[in-house]
Amino acid sequence: MTTYHRNPETISGALHDQLVMMDIQQGKYFALNPVATRIWELLEAPLTLDALCTALLEEFDVTPEQCRLDVQEHLAEMQKLGLVFEKM
Repeated sequence: MTTYHRNPETISGALHDQLVMMDIQQGKYFALNPVATRIWELLEAPLTLDALCTALLEEFDVTPEQCRLDVQEHLAEMQKLGLVFEKM
């Protein structure tokens, strides 16, 4: 089963209504939208895609199908940026 983990080299903090992050290794800053911010918060402990979707469906008014697509997109982008990684 695949779980998603935060990159421990990434520092994050709230700035106004956004989460701002810095990857120390890359020397880059990132700002996350509210959904990506919530995914980041939920990933305080490693989670599967299903667990992320279950938590988000309780908080957002979205269909399960749309939630899964959105979460997959956010995770793919976060992986591309080096903010999260997968473990089998």
